[in-house]
Amino acid sequence: FTLDEALSTPFRLVLELVSYEDNVDFGHLLDKPALFTILRGQRPMRHVHGLISAFSQGDTGNCRTRYQAVIEPKLARAGLRSNWRIFQQQSVPQILETLFKAQRITDFELGHSFPHAPREFCVQAGETDLAFITRLAAEEGFIYRFVHSAKGHRLLVSDRVLTLGMISSSLVKPEDDDDDEGFIDDDYPDPLAVLYHANSGGDQARPCLRRLHYREQVRTARQVQRDYSFTHPAYHLQQEFNASDLQHQADDYERFDYPGRYKRDEVGIPFTRTRLTALRHDARIAEVEGDDVRLQPGLSFDLVEHPRADLNMHWRVASVRHEGAQFTSLQEEAAGAEQGTRYTQKALLVPGRIEWRPEAPPKPRIDGPHMATVVGPEGEEIFCDEWGRVKVSFPWDRESRDNEYSSCWVRVSQGWAGGGWGAMAIPRIGQDVVIQYVNADPDQPMITGRTYCGNQRPPYELPKHRTRMTIKSKTHKGQGFNELRFEDELGQEEVF
Repeated sequence: FTLDEALSTPFRLVLELVSYEDNVDFGHLLDKPALFTILRGQRPMRHVHGLISAFSQGDTGNCRTRYQAVIEPKLARAGLRSNWRIFQQQSVPQILETLFKAQRITDFELGHSFPHAPREFCVQAGETDLAFITRLAAEEGFIYRFVHSAKGHRLLVSDRVLTLGMISSSLVKPEDDDDDEGFIDDDYPDPLAVLYHANSGGDQARPCLRRLHYREQVRTARQVQRDYSFTHPAYHLQQEFNASDLQHQADDYERFDYPGRYKRDEVGIPFTRTRLTALRHDARIAEVEGDDVRLQPGLSFDLVEHPRADLNMHWRVASVRHEGAQFTSLQEEAAGAEQGTRYTQKALLVPGRIEWRPEAPPKPRIDGPHMATVVGPEGEEIFCDEWGRVKVSFPWDRESRDNEYSSCWVRVSQGWAGGGWGAMAIPRIGQDVVIQYVNADPDQPMITGRTYCGNQRPPYELPKHRTRMTIKSKTHKGQGFNELRFEDELGQEEVF
């Protein structure tokens, strides 16, 4: 088997199986729950629970047939769904909870250590549900891991990696109870420690780490961000954050990002801190190899008995690959049957007493225009705010009710704008408008044009009156109008 796990990533377990059956019914397996258990002797040490994502049949030998199964968490199914939709005035924890429930993920824990501000307008712009979840969580500083039992797997989400637990909680408890406090085990006299013992060519009586490669890397030392708010155009919304662990590198490696993708200081401060933490996620790492099955993403431990004293510190697992084989299960058909059972792991560790964040995937860009329809309350013809902003409904928004709740307030580009002077023509309910996105950001729509369409016809029949230029309004809640018209037909020139 091969099991790949990492913080803020769905795990993937690949099982190579053999069976006396050569006609297994795939319908009884695909998309069904599966449980894999790692044993030491006769004792269960670790469960991996998930859903079967793929199943394949291989060669048939003298007596047995080979199969392969791929097992993933429920969350991985979110990668099979995509959507265009809008979340308004909701915080990231609220959005994540909605998305989890939509995936029929009921066993999850979503914890946060400080209030997360609501997002005025947050668009899932064609992303898969998994990509959207991953991006939002990373932008807001959330990390997740999975907790397994014989009965299922639980999704644990937190905005502090320090709350994800210690290695003492990773082993299967007697009768697989739900106590997270850990218990004393003969193989692990110190439930919080992992033994280091360099590979000397023989098997160790206790599970341990046999190789450790420590690395430090020069990374960004300072994050600076700015953004723009039209309500306070002279204020730069600049936020700055400096890394604290810079003993072995210069402190002037500054990264400046624009736009910061925030409109208020109380949002920009944690955003800036989170981004710098993510940029430095691999500044200090250790690559290890061993056979201690307790190593799981997010869990921390104390390393003991490494010959370099300063590496005997508190570490946290960022990712791990487990590999194992039970050659004796193949009996005489296995070329390596004499090797018996083996288990090894390769893991990536980060310092365990500091915060850690994954890098956020790039936000989708909308480089071209979209069409939308101006909407508002029933019975109204013109609906705007103090800035002349209006509400719109997008053709791709399947949840829109074509009313004043269909979008945020959307700014309108006018032909002329100044301080108390300029042109003003507020788009009216029902009008077809052209939407562009500020900085190609799907969360920042702006109306840049208006067009005629099937139910919004030009004021005069075309091409019959193709020489007529007009500015024609319509009486609010009436049939009248005001008009300034120019006729350019030869011999019929007229200003009306």
